[in-house]
Amino acid sequence: MSDSRITRLAALKRKVEYRKWQMETGRLISEIQRLDDRISQVEALKSIYQSHLTKPSLTARELIGIRIINMHLNDRRDLDQSRLTLLAEERQRLMAMLAAKKREVDMLEDETKRLKRNEAEEKLEKLQALMPARRV
Repeated sequence: MSDSRITRLAALKRKVEYRKWQMETGRLISEIQRLDDRISQVEALKSIYQSHLTKPSLTARELIGIRIINMHLNDRRDLDQSRLTLLAEERQRLMAMLAAKKREVDMLEDETKRLKRNEAEEKLEKLQALMPARRV
């Protein structure tokens, strides 16, 4: 098997790995977007319940219920914020890894092209060496 073919197969293998990491990064980005949306929804709910607290005819039972709901919303927001922080750090790590894998794939593809060109030139030289010289 020629060197260019071996290098091309290695490049294809790395490209498949790169695509896998790209898909994983895409899933991570969609999860981050989902968390952002949920955090904004929780904030909107919290503001609605806060505005409900200003109503003059609020019973003690309603007040306690709203306070419990606010406590749960605060817990949800804190959990989502911490998860969002973790996912953002993971995204940064994956982006650096993707860039390294992309450079590796590009380098292997360039090496494959160079080797293929060199092999074609060597083959042409061998064929020309086998051809008899022209008589003048």
